Amino acid sequence: MRILASLLLCWVSSLAAAEDRAISAAETAYAKGDYAAAVEKWSEEALKEGVTAGRLSALGNAEWRLGRKGRAMVCWERALLLDPFDPVALAGIRHALNAGGTERPAFTWTENYAAFLTADVWLILATLSFWVAFLCIVVPRLRRRTASEANHRARVISLTLLVLCIPGLWGCRVLSARAVVRKTEISLRLTPTQFGEPLNSVAEGDVVRTGRPFNGHVRVTTADGKTGWLRAGEIETVRGAGLPADLDQKAAP
Repeated sequence: MRILASLLLCWVSSLAAAEDRAISAAETAYAKGDYAAAVEKWSEEALKEGVTAGRLSALGNAEWRLGRKGRAMVCWERALLLDPFDPVALAGIRHALNAGGTERPAFTWTENYAAFLTADVWLILATLSFWVAFLCIVVPRLRRRTASEANHRARVISLTLLVLCIPGLWGCRVLSARAVVRKTEISLRLTPTQFGEPLNSVAEGDVVRTGRPFNGHVRVTTADGKTGWLRAGEIETVRGAGLPADLDQKAAP
């Protein structure tokens, strides 16, 4: 019994030590209110160890604390592409919409449908179901035999799964085609030119739907349905799992 108790004590001690080591320098800096250092440390971790939904959502919180709404929204949106149910990213976006003065287009039914899984999972499911259905149809014909009952069941299941994956794939495409406004005090333009007539203004951190690019501009649609053109350098697409681009943007007061 003493041996078992000693082993249990050692195991608990190792777990406690591992938990202590799990607190990173970025989390320590964030807890102390040194948000600039937290951004630097989390960025270094992402570059060395890879970008994860947890790192992006935490980085978004630190960026928001520094007044960088655009960078924060990019982090949170990309975190949700990696993990649609990340609680930190969801809470951050909810706070930005309610108290931060940002806007975000309401999800369509395909986007809500796609948000149940990541784009990679939808693609894997669609690919597997397609090939299973294809083999169930082709193999009996090549062998010149009548398809068995199990073959028919597998064919129906795989085809049904393939059909269910189609709106998920389309919704992921629409979700990743959005962009975040990264500049302050800009307006939609009537034409894709430098001296285009200004239309409705958009704020830093606003999420817009993107259309076709032309002449260094991108046609966008805002959350309230207004359409116009923005310079490509004024927005950053949600697509991609990397860190936000450095646009030398000053922190908001």
